[in-house]
Amino acid sequence: MKNKVPILFIIISLIAFGVTYLSLDNIFYSLGIMAAYLLVGIFVFAPLISKYRIKVQKFHECYHFINNFIIALSIKKTISGSLETTVNSMPNEFIDLYEGLENMTDRDKISYLATYFPFHIYRLFTQIVDLFEEEGGDILKMSKYLISELRNNEEYINKADSLSSHKYVEIGILWGFCLVIVVILRFVLKDFYLSIKNQILFIASICGVMLFVLFSIYLLLLRGTNLKIKGGE
Repeated sequence: MKNKVPILFIIISLIAFGVTYLSLDNIFYSLGIMAAYLLVGIFVFAPLISKYRIKVQKFHECYHFINNFIIALSIKKTISGSLETTVNSMPNEFIDLYEGLENMTDRDKISYLATYFPFHIYRLFTQIVDLFEEEGGDILKMSKYLISELRNNEEYINKADSLSSHKYVEIGILWGFCLVIVVILRFVLKDFYLSIKNQILFIASICGVMLFVLFSIYLLLLRGTNLKIKGGE
């Protein structure tokens, strides 16, 4: 996804250039619209998408870490053994971070990882681990509510991600049809087009439509990347 985003912005910007040029037959306005799409894509859309993807990835990792650790702890009964088993199942980025904590105690390592997993639900997990260390008991029963919330959030994120992808496609197709119609009208109503193509109102209308499309993309991304995780950050 990360590598595809810049390419996607370039493609969208080129499409915006093509539609504007076919509508106005003016290279300067077309380049201006393309520049607007590129700049907004790079400085607004890219950080928005990047922040969203990082948050989703971190929560997926948090889910797997907590879930695997609790299962391991229910079997091994020790923090160190459970950590070793759990860490080996995590991504390389996490393993590299963890290996840098070799001078810490196991308990301190779990606490420090709250900087990697900036979720309230992870801090709740550390409290449960503290309680288990101090009083013992059945870790599966102690973590029943926590695991339930984790799974609910994991399902919510997966569904939200899938729904957002479908919405992006639907809105893209809708706007695609609208812009194609604008271009087609130029050739169907050629005489009328020639009479108005240099009028300020027509130029402003086409540029306004293209900028409104850009704004609608922003609103769509803003909504699609707004995750409301219960027990999250």
